[in-house]
Amino acid sequence: MKFKFRQAMLILTILVILAGVHLAITTQNIALKYKTTELKIKLSESKGKNRVLGVQVARQENLGIIEQKASLSLGMFYPAKMNYVIPKCLPSPHQN
Repeated sequence: MKFKFRQAMLILTILVILAGVHLAITTQNIALKYKTTELKIKLSESKGKNRVLGVQVARQENLGIIEQKASLSLGMFYPAKMNYVIPKCLPSPHQN
């Protein structure tokens, strides 16, 4: 009788330990799923911000807008006549 009782207690202890391990693993799994979801949300937000910043960079690099800001804000205009200075030490591009 003592042997069966000890065997039953051992099996019960093993089952309780396995249930505890299973509960811990399941809890970790759920926590990791929440973290994964949070990271996916942050990634989506970052991609949206990246698109907005890309549009802003494209606007700032637009030559038409740069020219408009230069002429209106800074008073810069293309000269009516352009003079080019070619140093004598460099060969002319027309000479072969």
